[in-house]
Amino acid sequence: MYEKGNYVKARLEFANALQIDNKFGDAYYMLGMVALKSSDYNGAYGNFSKAVEYSPQNWDAQVQLGKFLVGLGKMDEAMGKVDLVLKGDPKNEDALILKGVVLLKKKDNDGARQFLESVVGKDVHKPEGYLLLSSIYAQRGEMQNVEKTLREGIKANGKSVALHLALADVCLKTKKTDEALSLMQRVIEIEPGVSQYRLALAGTYWGLGKEQQAVDVLKSFVLAEPKKEERWIQAADFYKAKNRPTDAEQQLKEGLRNNGKSFHIRFALSSFSLSTGRFDQAVSLLKECLGLERDPANQNVLQTKIALAECYLSRQEIDIAKQYVDEVIKESPKNVDANYLEGTIYLRKAESVQAVSSFRTVVNERPQFIPGYIGLANAHVMNKEPNLAFDTLEKALKIAPDSRPVVRAMASFYAVQKDFKNAEAQYRKILDADPKDLEVRADLGDLMLREGDFKRAEEQYADIKRQAPDFLVGYVKLGGCYMAQHQWDKAIAEFEHAVRIRPDVWSTTNDLAVLLSDHGGGKKELDRALVLAEKAQSLSPDNPTIIDTLGWVYYRRGDLSQAVDWLGKAQAKVPGNPIFSYHLGMAYYQSGNAAKAKEYIQIALASKVNFPGKDEAEKAIAGIH
Repeated sequence: MYEKGNYVKARLEFANALQIDNKFGDAYYMLGMVALKSSDYNGAYGNFSKAVEYSPQNWDAQVQLGKFLVGLGKMDEAMGKVDLVLKGDPKNEDALILKGVVLLKKKDNDGARQFLESVVGKDVHKPEGYLLLSSIYAQRGEMQNVEKTLREGIKANGKSVALHLALADVCLKTKKTDEALSLMQRVIEIEPGVSQYRLALAGTYWGLGKEQQAVDVLKSFVLAEPKKEERWIQAADFYKAKNRPTDAEQQLKEGLRNNGKSFHIRFALSSFSLSTGRFDQAVSLLKECLGLERDPANQNVLQTKIALAECYLSRQEIDIAKQYVDEVIKESPKNVDANYLEGTIYLRKAESVQAVSSFRTVVNERPQFIPGYIGLANAHVMNKEPNLAFDTLEKALKIAPDSRPVVRAMASFYAVQKDFKNAEAQYRKILDADPKDLEVRADLGDLMLREGDFKRAEEQYADIKRQAPDFLVGYVKLGGCYMAQHQWDKAIAEFEHAVRIRPDVWSTTNDLAVLLSDHGGGKKELDRALVLAEKAQSLSPDNPTIIDTLGWVYYRRGDLSQAVDWLGKAQAKVPGNPIFSYHLGMAYYQSGNAAKAKEYIQIALASKVNFPGKDEAEKAIAGIH
């Protein structure tokens, strides 16, 4: 059963053997091997330890423990295992290979090379030995020895995929392209069922400028088994990676024609549509999925509703997102993805108690899921429970020490507590490890902006622009910094630069339209604001944020009829958004419709969220009788 890959049943039989004899070392060893196949490394280590306890001469188990010790950085103990095995079995190949690994890890590169040269091809014939020796030659720049060793390895192991791929890589580097392609074809012959090898061959053709051959490989790949939906998705991903979105979409559509009831191809096509700004098409594809299966508890149906919730949440249409999440939780109360989304929604709605409950379910059901701990910590912060938030992040760090997301969340925690010194120290920890982490560089600038230290914030944002002149974040963040100082002309200049770099990004185009409408200062700027808002809408049709911007531009231009029309559409899409309600209320106020103005301004002011224009809204409501 183990050899056939049926690890669940294999585990059961090995466990049954131990029920009969709980000191049976071979059963512990095989349970360890099953655990390795299942990526259960703690279970593997425990079972190998039991195996050698009851069967000290189980050399395979001793070698496996030696590998774990290498992973733990305990090189002397690992070498102890090697010596123990080689004393009992001097020609044990795995122990000899492990000795070479340990010598390398101990930085004894010459010793490792000399040792491996003395055993590879003599006592060691496994592919791993040849690969290890060739890697040492590669580090020394001895490419002739690399190639010679790999060829000898293939001669001894004619069906080793790893050796063929390694030699193909060497051939590509040494311009022996025909042989490289031949080796990759051989890999496909050895393991015809592995998709990645065909995709790698297509990628090699593409990299060599032979795009038609790459296309032919992909075509034969999908048409060989057109009912395998995953193949169509992999081919589409290939084209996306090569910046060929039209071809990627075509692959998915062809895949759908061959697999009319496929959930997964629809998921991929929906995600693609969403990434290209076609929200309605993305949602339509997901709603098609709901017609493929009547059982509301079906896993594909649940996944569809989660995807729909994510779509609507991305558009700030929180109430619709919540409806889909609720439907999933009704059928699957402990569904991790649904509870995580529900917690995120509660955070957006500033309903911290409910958010805590949702994220607790997440971490209880999936204790290794780091985003769940971060969400729970944020909920505790919002609920004014800083000690619980800190403890939650500490738990996350025990699970994933030095995890970038957790360290970043810890920095955010300190910032909320106005402990700016510790917050900065956390961000610096990440930047010390990777000075090119521009996202965290932006976080550091945001922290300084929060402190009111505009000069230092500007320096961080300017550094982002210096490191990545074509990266929008530097311009957008610096623009925001100028906005905080009411330096509107400078802010507009930064957003203008961002739009020039990436005219296809709706968010920066929309933000520039808002800036020009509120702070442009004249008819020329308002005309440009309208052009920008319309461009943003063409990039993301039916986006409520852009619809609101269009309405607000018309409001600033004095076209109140158009303003009420557009702002009403935005507010109807997201009734709980205070900015949308405020804008619509102000349009009615200027139109002379006091009742409607009061209705929508009150909705805005009832929100727990602070929003730009709140002071103006309060003045307006005070003037309505």
